[in-house]
Amino acid sequence: MVWLFVIVGALFFGLILYWQFILAEGAYFGSALVALLYDWTAERYNSIKAFNEAEEDFTLGRPLANRLYTQPEALVLDVATGTGRLAFTLLRQPNYQGRIIGLDRASKMLAVARRDLEAQYPGRVMLVQADAMALPFADNSLPAVTNLEAMEFYPDPKHGLTEMIRVLQPISAHNPDGGWLLTTNRIGWEAKLMPGKTWSRLQLEAILDQFPLRYIDIQIWETIYDLIWAQKIEEEA
Repeated sequence: MVWLFVIVGALFFGLILYWQFILAEGAYFGSALVALLYDWTAERYNSIKAFNEAEEDFTLGRPLANRLYTQPEALVLDVATGTGRLAFTLLRQPNYQGRIIGLDRASKMLAVARRDLEAQYPGRVMLVQADAMALPFADNSLPAVTNLEAMEFYPDPKHGLTEMIRVLQPISAHNPDGGWLLTTNRIGWEAKLMPGKTWSRLQLEAILDQFPLRYIDIQIWETIYDLIWAQKIEEEA
């Protein structure tokens, strides 16, 4: 009987570890641990994810470049850039001639991004190690802010969203093109195992309604994420 309890206890403990470190990727233990876990896999990350260039261009790079067609030299901030996934697909688009700031907390992920991006697109990407909870940019300063597959790993996802919207340029009389926000929200059965880190579609819509956003478009992407496009408008004084 004692062995039965030991086995059940070990299985339960194993499930807890799998939940916290594999599914949640350390999100409940703070951003420092999340960054450490990503740094451990930095050199293998791209091969693990096995990104498909054609799919990336069709779902991410081309749509973003098209939304920036009146601002082909727009500066794009990619929050939680990792190994440069968004940067690569956007820079492959011939009608985008701008530069990208890639921001991440994981130093080894940034090192991989720096090595690979500089080899292919020298001078077009600046990489910054910083916290997504306190973006080091002025209010209303950036024409585009992107963030892929990351908000669920933030200490406070809503605050992370608030920061991205804070630095995004609004549509205004002086800037009719405004800026674009591109981010994701995790969905599917795994999302239900991350309470407080993910939102249902109804919760997501209610949260977005609290911000000065328009042209909100929510699409299912890669089956386990909602892909969110939006523009910011000026708030009334």
